[in-house]
Amino acid sequence: MKMLIIIALALALGVAAIWAADFEPGFVLLQYGQWSLETSLVVFTAIYILLVVAGYLALRSLVLLKQTPKRINAWKTTQRQKRANRALTRGLITLEEGRWTEAERILVRHATHSETPLLHYLAAARAAQKQQAPERRDNYLRLAHETTEGADIAVGVVQAELQLSAGQKEQALATLQHLREVAPKHPYVLQLLQSLYQDMDQWQEMQSVLPDLRKRHVLERNEVAALDQEAAIGQLQMALAKQDWQKMAEVWEKSSSKARQTEAMLVPYVNGLIQQDQEEQAIAQIEQFMRNNWSDKLVYIYGVLTQGDLLARLATAEKWLKANPDNACLLLTVGRLAKANQLWTKAEEYLQQSIRLDAKGETYQVLAEVQLALDKNEAAADTYKQGLTLMLSSDATI
Repeated sequence: MKMLIIIALALALGVAAIWAADFEPGFVLLQYGQWSLETSLVVFTAIYILLVVAGYLALRSLVLLKQTPKRINAWKTTQRQKRANRALTRGLITLEEGRWTEAERILVRHATHSETPLLHYLAAARAAQKQQAPERRDNYLRLAHETTEGADIAVGVVQAELQLSAGQKEQALATLQHLREVAPKHPYVLQLLQSLYQDMDQWQEMQSVLPDLRKRHVLERNEVAALDQEAAIGQLQMALAKQDWQKMAEVWEKSSSKARQTEAMLVPYVNGLIQQDQEEQAIAQIEQFMRNNWSDKLVYIYGVLTQGDLLARLATAEKWLKANPDNACLLLTVGRLAKANQLWTKAEEYLQQSIRLDAKGETYQVLAEVQLALDKNEAAADTYKQGLTLMLSSDATI
């Protein structure tokens, strides 16, 4: 359409020029020294236009000639980039197909000519990781960082993921901690840190990232609460193993009353109280828990404690037994408490019931001790024998 308009204008100008020449041809005289040129105005105008056009074309040709090397380089660069883009696609496909060596070769070969070298080097790093080549992997990550400005977080995240998949937890932790310093609110960095802290049993550090995960809506409130409780349990267990009673008390005090009334939290805490010779406090904690909950583990602990009012504890356990008459663990505990109160016949009855429901080597041993107290020596010997046979043939424990 544009060309048609230009042709139409040219024809119109030509017609106008012919009409002007026929109507009034005009006269032009050019003189320079002894030289002179006479012609009509129309002819002069036509020659002038031709000279202008010729001059323009000559200058244009010179400019194009001068720009030719630059244009050739630009064309070559474009072709390299196209090849690099095709190589990126082919390399990613090869990577997903599991041909790690070939994928690495394709990706690295064209990375320097690509518009997105970051993608080439990150994918090559994954290919090297699959080949268990951490040095090449780290080199590609370094190149990805150097070739792309502002990609610190992206490169760091990929590096941490690859370190985690390679089992390099300490290196991954250092990488993620650095990323958190650079981008303290980055949700995925926080999520990776939380998972790694959890895997490394660094419970206090894990708790430190939970508030940010909730604020960034990475985790729901109930998930954060569950992880917070898991962290508290982990800290209690570590404090128990190290006999760090001050730390155990701090964790217990910081925990919510709801969290305290869970078996997972109460078992290590009660064991810690027992190791500190605070059995009466442990007994109180167990009895408070058992008012609204149930735990075979805590029932078992309740039976082996020796402090407190043993007769009152027997009465309490027998109340529990009314609601749970077929619980072998509870019957063992009641039998032990009856034995502690020297109620031998009652203890024997409870222990035999426990064995009938779920025979344990430990229950046989307690029963044999009761039978010895009742002067049932032959029965006690037979009971010991049965318990020993059971323990040798099975790893069954309470």
